[in-house]
Amino acid sequence: MTGQGMHLVWRFTVAFTLLGLTPLAATARPLNCRSHESTFVETETRSYWVNICGGDFPAYYMAMNKQDPKLSIRLPLRDWSPRGDYFEAVNGDYTYVLADTPRGIFLTVSRGTHELLREPVLRRWY
Repeated sequence: MTGQGMHLVWRFTVAFTLLGLTPLAATARPLNCRSHESTFVETETRSYWVNICGGDFPAYYMAMNKQDPKLSIRLPLRDWSPRGDYFEAVNGDYTYVLADTPRGIFLTVSRGTHELLREPVLRRWY
């Protein structure tokens, strides 16, 4: 690539580097509840967008990896708190929990008793 095309690519790369952005971070939030569902929670961690969706009550846990949107999941909730501070979904041996704990608000993923991921939630949803 030469000339004007090369210059545009360079300007795009420099602009994103100077701003500390990636093309994914510059786009709108890609995770949404289905059109017929209510959104009970819309939040994020450093690595994931997370939604809790349903009808009259919370019913589904959804999460999408920010770096690789193909890594997403939608699961029925196994448990949730009417206060809106605890949501749990299970997929085989894996348990996904979005909860306000005495130490903070976290997304936690466990396999059996082994914690695989714990990330703080960046913004409170209630």
